[in-house]
Amino acid sequence: MVLGAVAAGVLIRSARTIRQTRTIAALRESRTGSLAPPQVTVVVPARDEAGVLADCLRSIVSQTHGSENEALLRVVVVDDGSTDGTGEIAREFARRDPRVVPVRVDSPPQGWGGKVHAMHVGVEAAGPPEAGEWLLFLDADTVAAPDLLARLLATADSIDADLVSTPGGPPPGRSATWPLLMPPGLQLIGENASPDGRGRKAFAIGHCILVRRSHFEKVGGWAAFAAVRNEDVALATAVRDHGGTTRTVDGLDHLRTSGMDPFGQGWASFRKSFVAGTKGSAPLLAAIGVGQIAMSLAAPLSVLVGRGRRPVLTAVGLVGCAAQTAAHAGTARFMRSNPELALLAPVSGTLFGVLLLDGAFRAHRGRDQWKGRRSTF
Repeated sequence: MVLGAVAAGVLIRSARTIRQTRTIAALRESRTGSLAPPQVTVVVPARDEAGVLADCLRSIVSQTHGSENEALLRVVVVDDGSTDGTGEIAREFARRDPRVVPVRVDSPPQGWGGKVHAMHVGVEAAGPPEAGEWLLFLDADTVAAPDLLARLLATADSIDADLVSTPGGPPPGRSATWPLLMPPGLQLIGENASPDGRGRKAFAIGHCILVRRSHFEKVGGWAAFAAVRNEDVALATAVRDHGGTTRTVDGLDHLRTSGMDPFGQGWASFRKSFVAGTKGSAPLLAAIGVGQIAMSLAAPLSVLVGRGRRPVLTAVGLVGCAAQTAAHAGTARFMRSNPELALLAPVSGTLFGVLLLDGAFRAHRGRDQWKGRRSTF
């Protein structure tokens, strides 16, 4: 009875995932018309990113937006206490391109998260806001297609959005993070935050967020989220709650990220996000992890247990397996992460449950770190 109920829950959960994925807006073509293009300030927080920062900055300064008027694009690179060559790369780009402004901070003040503080410093370094200005927060481990910014602006304009965010697609030679961790990870995040902004929380992906500066200032800027570790969802939710419109869009063909590779880094990145989302609560992480494992295995176990003896349980299990596979395939297809491996959904989901249990253990021991900094809540 319990196994069948959990398998039925899998069906409901999978249907919700499929519905959520379908609410993600498509990225629009670059806009044309009489509207004057806005100024955009790109803020790139970078901590020990010497291996990827040059590719990121090269892609930003090559954007089609601002190519005819350099005043429409400025780039603030915040070297967040790096111990490698990150700062020198930023300074070298600044020497070649006056639109690039390098800034150095050594450590965040008490009560601030490192990345949030770096982005805050980047906005402050940009100076007073211009009328109609937009802010683009872009992680240093991303590479943008030349028309990404123009397309994001066009999408925001066409759906009258005040905040637009997109995940990045996988890099060449992607790791196992993408087929194994990405589908269940996105499913879990989507259960708590809505891509169209209509749920309890609004969904946003921290490595690429475009927001109207007027709305950013309206919600208090990054200072309002100084101690928040899932700052992307918090910002999007605040913009929504203050009368703005938010959307998660499909820009994966125009942005790629290496931040989830290799597999160990992808594991640590997801773990960090869920530890942050639960405010470091080891019991809550453990409960979610156990629940994730149970939901992942319930449908196939129902088929095995009910086979030949309990046809109703077998039928529920088969329907649950089909729904689980369909939800995994849809999420994987959106993330460009091997939808043909959707039959591995029970394995993938179970593995993610183990990841959450790892997060619970580290939160309990106070050992969760990211880029050499210990998480605080």
